[in-house]
This record gives sequence, structure tokens and C-alpha cells, in this order.
Amino acid sequence: MHVSLKPPSELTGAEVAAWRTLAVASHDNPFLSPDFAQAVGRVRADARVLVVRDAAGEVRLLLPMQLAASGLARPLGAPMCDVNGPIGAVKDQALLPQALGRAGVAAYAFSGWTGAADVGGVKIRAREGSAVADLRGGFDGWHEAQRELYPKHFKKMRRLARQGEKEFGPETVTFGPATAEELATLISWKREQFARTRRHDVLGPAWTRGLLETCAAQAGDGFSGVMAVLRLGTRIAAAEFGLRSGATLHGWMAGYDPSFASCSPGLVLQERLLERAAASGIRQVVLGKGEDHYKRHYASFYAPVDDGVVTAAGLAGGPRAMAAGLLHVMEQGRFGPASRLAGRTRRRLDVILAVETSMGGQLRGVRRALGEDPAVDRTRVALTAALRVTPF
Repeated sequence: MHVSLKPPSELTGAEVAAWRTLAVASHDNPFLSPDFAQAVGRVRADARVLVVRDAAGEVRLLLPMQLAASGLARPLGAPMCDVNGPIGAVKDQALLPQALGRAGVAAYAFSGWTGAADVGGVKIRAREGSAVADLRGGFDGWHEAQRELYPKHFKKMRRLARQGEKEFGPETVTFGPATAEELATLISWKREQFARTRRHDVLGPAWTRGLLETCAAQAGDGFSGVMAVLRLGTRIAAAEFGLRSGATLHGWMAGYDPSFASCSPGLVLQERLLERAAASGIRQVVLGKGEDHYKRHYASFYAPVDDGVVTAAGLAGGPRAMAAGLLHVMEQGRFGPASRLAGRTRRRLDVILAVETSMGGQLRGVRRALGEDPAVDRTRVALTAALRVTPF
């Protein structure tokens, strides 16, 4: 096994071609494409790709990451990458602990690896379902199936759509490349939402906005940014930006103008988006993690997505393995209140440490989290108590 670690911009043409082949053969998702990795590489200096070759020189495994000075690797583009993990056959993914060790990477913490539980040497901290709308039978087939399951919801949506036009003007929907105005409007809505809900503003750092703008400018057959916009009258009422790879569209960021809230424009747009996606040749739309109440009306099924840690084989991964083991035990429910809060606290701090590239930004974000979320303080007290009795 030969291992190399390089910035996305330094990948050879043969490596990119091998990446595309492996991605299609495993989980064809835009977040796992070399195009997304190269887009992140343009806005983050710590972007790296782990390339694993066999004895014959054939690429068997790739792992896009952002690598901290501590030796901890996070998914490339975190926390903006909903899907992450290694690209390669399951049997080759088992090489990851050894490959990390050879590359000098202590551990890899992931949050969106589909099928991680099937790979040895992986600690799973949590599992969520990612909602998927199956459009292989066309929009009409999908719509009829969902309407039979949730007739009241779809009847309500027809009423709200009529109400929106009556109150605000004729409905128009566009689906395709994003304009600068549409993207700026959506970003503004999301930042206002983060402030209102007291969540960390992941669109505050310049690199995250730059990543969105870079992806929005992509229009290739294998990778492109797609914006769906609902207008009522002349105003933008709701918008959703996603990434397309082949026949898969992954919803990435959605929002709406609160002044249109009476007619639920975001939900009206969801149905319109699926209709236009099917017409453009898309066969599945990934709605994302979390079983939000609205998603169940549009999801054909939920794909399991894992959150966890892979520690490097050998001494480099030793301290990280112990810490990961403790967090794993904490989150599996063996310490009552500490277990209920540990996962929530870790995920919030992970977002801050992943998105903020400067020490000052990280410290400000953590201080804000400590001051605004009493769960953080309660978790620290519970964790201290748990350390006295845990075998780790």
C-alpha cells in the first residue's frame, strides 16, 4: 500500500478519473465528487486528499479532509458537507486506519458517512436518517405515492399555494443556475435565521460564502449548482440551493422570506422543486439528515448516515483513540444526563472548530456557545463525574 497526502489542486488527471469511477461505483453524491473537493481547495488552505494505492499503483481509496495542526482530520468542507467519508469499495475502506497512520494523521472525525458501520475499526457515535425522494418513476409516480400516504398534507399545500397567489400575486418558479441576487438573498436569510435562533453563523467566515459562490458557478454535466426559486408577484418568497451530480440532486441550503410565512412558501417550493428536478432527468433528491416533520411528507425512504471517528493505527492514534472511546461511551447512554447532553454539545463545538479557521474565531465561537447554551456547562460537570467511574 502506498499513501500520499496532497492538496486537491495537485491531484493528477489519472487520480481525478479514478476518483470519479470509485464515486459512481459506491455512493454517487456531489459532496463526494472531486469537483466539490477542488472547490473547497480554492477557499481553504488546509484542504487535503489522502490517496491510497495498491502495489500495482492503482488508486483504491481516497479521503478528502481538512487537516488541523493537531493531526485531527475533519471532512473536507465541514460543516458544509452533508455527505462525507472515504471513496472506495467497502473492503478497501478497511485500510483507512492503517493509511491514516502512514500519512501522519491521528484521527478522522466524520459526520455523514453512509455505511460506516460496515467497516472495521470505526467508532460510531450516532446514526441518523437522510431523507430521499425517489423520482425513478417520474414526478407523477412519486406524487401519487406520497399523496396516498399523506392526503391531508398535500390538500393543505394546494390550499396554501392558492392563498399565496391571492395574497401576494402570481406564482412563478425557476430551476437552474443561481443568479448572484438569488444566492445573496438566500445567504442573507440564513444568516438572519442563525442570529434569531442563536446558532453559530456558519456563513460568517468568508470561505463558506466563497464555497457557495464557487459551487453556484459550476455548470458541468457531472457537477453543478442548482437553484430553485419561488416568486410570488415580483418578490422572492423562497429559495433552495443544491448540488447536482449525474441523476442525484442534494439539497444544501433552503430559506424563505418571513413576510410570506402565512402561505408556507418553503413547503410549496419543495414540491415544485421535485417536479422540475424530475423533468430535468434527476432520479433522486436527497433532502438531508434529520427527520423534520415536513420531510416525512416528501421522503420515499431514509438512508442511514453515520457520525463517528476513525483513529490511526499505531502510536499516532493512541491518545485520540482513548478520547474517542470515552466520548463513544458517554454518548451511548451509560451516564444519564451526561449522555443526553454529550452528543449535542460535541456537535455544536465541532461545527465551531470546523468552520472557524483562525484561533480567534474559534475562541469567540466557543465562548459564545458556553455563554448561550447552559447544556455546555451541564455537560462539563457531568463529564467530570463520569471520568471518575469510567474505565477509560
